[in-house]
Amino acid sequence: MKKNYKTYAFLILLIIAVLAIMDGLTNSNEAEELRKEKDQLAEEAASFKNEYEIKASRLDVAIKENKALEESLSELEKEIESLRSAVEYKEFAAAVREVDTYKAVQTFEEANRFIALKDGVGSYTNDSEGNCPCGFFFEKGFEWVPNAALDLKAFRIENDKIFLTYHTAEDIKQDYQFVMVKAQGRFDREKKWRIDEIKLVGKGDQ
Repeated sequence: MKKNYKTYAFLILLIIAVLAIMDGLTNSNEAEELRKEKDQLAEEAASFKNEYEIKASRLDVAIKENKALEESLSELEKEIESLRSAVEYKEFAAAVREVDTYKAVQTFEEANRFIALKDGVGSYTNDSEGNCPCGFFFEKGFEWVPNAALDLKAFRIENDKIFLTYHTAEDIKQDYQFVMVKAQGRFDREKKWRIDEIKLVGKGDQ
């Protein structure tokens, strides 16, 4: 009977030992699985970090390139604006010179040479010999008077036209606004700034 107890005790210890070993193996397998998962997560994290750094670097390069492009575009716009301003001033000065030359002429025949060739525009004189009173037909009749226009008082540029407003002599009731265009003349075909129309404006208007 005593021998049987020893046998039972031995079996129980053996079972406990086997269970302990199996538990240890199970824990060992779980630890191995955890280690593998940890390594995999570490690899994924490293890969993500590397990918993030690459994309961040590309983004930084793109931002710098975009900034450089914006600066280059800004400089180009300034150059274009500067060139446009220079061209506009050059054309403006040419139109003003044309009117200044017109102002100085003393005969109606000479004044006629400053008028642009345009349908509906003509001129008139008092007689067949070209004596004055004389003038031009624009949208309205305009009487030519020598030495009437004085100093430039206002101007503006609209598309392909330049508007130049001049003070006039005291005996002239209204100021003159010259509408300038680039066109051929009534007596020559050179395309340059010419008078498209002369409007009468109030002395206080621009």
